[in-house]
Amino acid sequence: MESRNTYAEVNVKKFLRNIFEISKRIEMPVAPVLKADAYGHGAVELAHACQRDGVGFLIVAFLEEGIQLREAGITLPILVLNYFDPSYTREALEHELSITIYSSEQMKEIAHHLKQDEKIKVHINVDTGMSRLGHGFEGSLKLYEEIGKDPRFLLEGVYTHFSSADEPEDKTSAEQIEKFKDFLSRIERPRYVHVSNSAAATVLKVRVGNMCRVGIASYGLQPSSKVQIDYLQPVMSVHSSVSFVKKLYKGQSVGYGHTFTADKDMRVATIPFGYADGLPRSLSNKGYVLIHSKRARILGRVSMDQIVVDVSDIFNVKMGDDVIIMGKSGNEKITAEEIAEMANTINYEIVCGISKRVPRIYVGE
Repeated sequence: MESRNTYAEVNVKKFLRNIFEISKRIEMPVAPVLKADAYGHGAVELAHACQRDGVGFLIVAFLEEGIQLREAGITLPILVLNYFDPSYTREALEHELSITIYSSEQMKEIAHHLKQDEKIKVHINVDTGMSRLGHGFEGSLKLYEEIGKDPRFLLEGVYTHFSSADEPEDKTSAEQIEKFKDFLSRIERPRYVHVSNSAAATVLKVRVGNMCRVGIASYGLQPSSKVQIDYLQPVMSVHSSVSFVKKLYKGQSVGYGHTFTADKDMRVATIPFGYADGLPRSLSNKGYVLIHSKRARILGRVSMDQIVVDVSDIFNVKMGDDVIIMGKSGNEKITAEEIAEMANTINYEIVCGISKRVPRIYVGE
């Protein structure tokens, strides 16, 4: 039920096409990153699409996300990237989730919860310069050796993560590649070796390993502000509707704090969409929506549930008309990248921020 005609349309066909196009160009399989509810697009639905389409591997951030996919019927291999309390090891084991190992201490704690005849699949996170989880060369090599001594731990993969792949001119990525290659030269390679994130796969075209982890690019969003990947197609569009149209007279103000005052007579429309739906409040007095394929500027502050826009130059706007918050209409479009730039943030935050009270509608399956 969506009584206000507000929804996010998620195009499954475009999602799968983005994965295919990236895989074709990088010449290796893509493991879609479905963390944060697939960056706000809906992890369960897109995981099912991956399973139907023959995608071979999925990645999430947290244990709960992997369990959610298993309980929804997803049987593909799933890697959990992030920390979980070792007391939940049994849940990881019972749901057949691969986990990330990044320290001897963590490994020992997990081992306490494993029986002698049990086996859990693990990936080592090697820190080559991100300085988050994982040890560098020597620490990771020691961890590799420790895993090899305990038959309960099955080394399924090794990986690292780039800090600056979205900045093509930065030399850090090349240095990280060499560090990781050095590590690989000292071990027996496991089944999966994955290095490239979205930017490394699409911008730098790093072909180290035999699988790449792609998040933002699989949703058709640009992995770097420095380049434009033309073959990516945005998967999500966000829609609402006009709830009210009226005349605003010269000298009248709009919204909380009266931050906009009309300097002439205007025609304005109210839209039942606000910051609780995911429209950044920082777009007050400067953001836009599309109505009848034309731009309508936001007037005054973005409220929790509503915005007011200028429709003076848009003919015949009426209650119930479709409003594009993010997406394309005719020759006009408002992208996540444009919204992010105006809000002084990144496109990741925009799509992740489209709230749960905005229903997702899936098309193109």
